[in-house]
Amino acid sequence: MHWIILGIVALALVAISVRYPRWAFMILIALLGGAVLLLQIIPGERERASARISVSDVELLMVNIAPSYANSFELNGRLGNHSSDAELSETTLEVWLRDCSSDSERTADNCPVLGVAHPRVTLLVPPGQARDFRIRVSFPRVQVRGEADWDTTVSTVRGYRPSNAQ
Repeated sequence: MHWIILGIVALALVAISVRYPRWAFMILIALLGGAVLLLQIIPGERERASARISVSDVELLMVNIAPSYANSFELNGRLGNHSSDAELSETTLEVWLRDCSSDSERTADNCPVLGVAHPRVTLLVPPGQARDFRIRVSFPRVQVRGEADWDTTVSTVRGYRPSNAQ
């Protein structure tokens, strides 16, 4: 609601500034001061909207990585939200690309790392549900000579409480 009022005031300031630029500037300064004051008085508003959701509440399922164009790869998967009260809204993955020339290297986890990417998945996943996603991951100037070995994990998550759960 605050942002709608702020948008209306901003449009009014633009209209006023055509005829009375000094008044518009003074009103703008007063509104910015009021906004800063409100943020100081109500520091918990942003924290109430964001929910505590941990990385352990998010499960990465059915990951499939296939070559795409221009040294990029298409990563398909499913994100499961095991939180009881928080809706998952954003997840950052950690994707490792390794070049394994033999099975013994892969077994010993001794393959050279060609690159690490941190793609962001913006996807709303309600509590107790799962959603499919598809993103592109780029590894520029990388050429796999043996066989690509992938390791994908969830590194950070962000969630929000649904409006009916507050």
